[in-house]
Amino acid sequence: MKRTKTQVFAAFAVAFLVLALPVLGQRHPRELSAPPALAFKMPKPVMFTLGNGIQVAYLQDTELPLVWVLGYFRGGSLYEPAGKTGLAQLTATVLRTGGTKTLSGDRINEELEFIAATVEAMGGSEFMTATGSALKKDFVKLMEVYADLVMNPAFPQDKLDLARNQSLESLRRRWDQPFQVSNTLFQEKLYGADSPYGRRATPATLKAITPEDLAAFHKRFFSPTNLMLGVAGDVPVAEVKAVLNRVFKGWAKTKVELPEPAPLTERADGTIYYAYKDTPQANMFLGHLGVRRNGPDQYKLDVLNDIFGGGGFTARLMKELRSNRGLTYGVYGGIGAGRDRGSFMVGSQLKAAQFTEALGLIKGIIQDLQTNLVSDEEIETAKNSIINSFVFNFEQKNQVMSRVMALKLQGFADSYLDTYIDNIRKVTKQDVLEAAKKYMDPAKMIVMVVGDEKKFDKPLSSVGKVKEIDLKALIEAERGPQK
Repeated sequence: MKRTKTQVFAAFAVAFLVLALPVLGQRHPRELSAPPALAFKMPKPVMFTLGNGIQVAYLQDTELPLVWVLGYFRGGSLYEPAGKTGLAQLTATVLRTGGTKTLSGDRINEELEFIAATVEAMGGSEFMTATGSALKKDFVKLMEVYADLVMNPAFPQDKLDLARNQSLESLRRRWDQPFQVSNTLFQEKLYGADSPYGRRATPATLKAITPEDLAAFHKRFFSPTNLMLGVAGDVPVAEVKAVLNRVFKGWAKTKVELPEPAPLTERADGTIYYAYKDTPQANMFLGHLGVRRNGPDQYKLDVLNDIFGGGGFTARLMKELRSNRGLTYGVYGGIGAGRDRGSFMVGSQLKAAQFTEALGLIKGIIQDLQTNLVSDEEIETAKNSIINSFVFNFEQKNQVMSRVMALKLQGFADSYLDTYIDNIRKVTKQDVLEAAKKYMDPAKMIVMVVGDEKKFDKPLSSVGKVKEIDLKALIEAERGPQK
């Protein structure tokens, strides 16, 4: 059958309309109504206490036949004795690798590998942690090994020697990377070399640690009354209670003393600290003390931080120093919260030939935040970013369990997570301005820069008071006489 031109055109027209109607019906994004407010309901762990005082947080998760265990013991590097910095992490490492009074560390490794399970331990500043994971069918075996390790570690000399040698090698390498060097020295200048927040392990402090020190540190903090234990996975709560009561039976209660470390005092005075290292970049950290966690302005600070330096490519630091000026590949910054005081800090590897220019830009961004209201777009972008990232931090039940436990131990209200999104939404542009004025002080900030001043655009003395750190002498003194 022969088609006329009119019929062919009509067919094309019909086809065009069929395909185009969905497109023609679409509206420009600006014409779309705002999506409904994001709603998020946080799963609630079941909390209970064992007979010997262990606090337990439990969350059932039937998605996979797995189980996770997380234990927090209050105590860590903040409580290390003078001259033995590094004790907390060595205690945790050898607790895991050294085995128990009845099973060697190598034998425990074999048993865990056979059932594809893990048990690990870490030493932090405020907490010692012990984690474990296994298939649900091996939950009993996992907890038997886990409990034996935390209650009855052996701390043999050979495993301490091995862990110490590994730590000594890490110390030797820590002076190789200029950015890491800058951060290490910044923390020391910010908090003080004698403060538990600012001191660092050295070969001398590590070599002073004995198996008896590990045992004493363990005895001091590893007590059932000082343990919060989390269990998440495909194991019913009744079974969890029965297993935990059995494996921890006989672990006697002891009193754990946790003296408060000496309060921090502001040491920042605007000094520029400079350490020479032959590198093409200026490796910089700057700032002063931050805030105590769980403070009244925490939500304002979260929004301010996102706008200032924590929001990636939408943050002012990144937009100005990288996108607009090409002075760095990356820069971040914000006001951190800590047990006593966190740090207000900016860190970046900057183009050496424009270092003082970059320093001026950073100070200018801070001053603008203290003088002018942020834009509507900035504050909305920051809030949406914070809220969306907050939700995705809790995709798995073990993440929820871990976060709930940490917040509880740090003194946050039980409602903190439930109300977090609403509290972020309440932050105003005026709140951001007031927070910047209150918690940022460009004149007080210390600057720690590692690089070659000859490559800088201006002498550091043209920017402020300079104190030079002899990095070579510092390293030689730390390492001691070399054979």
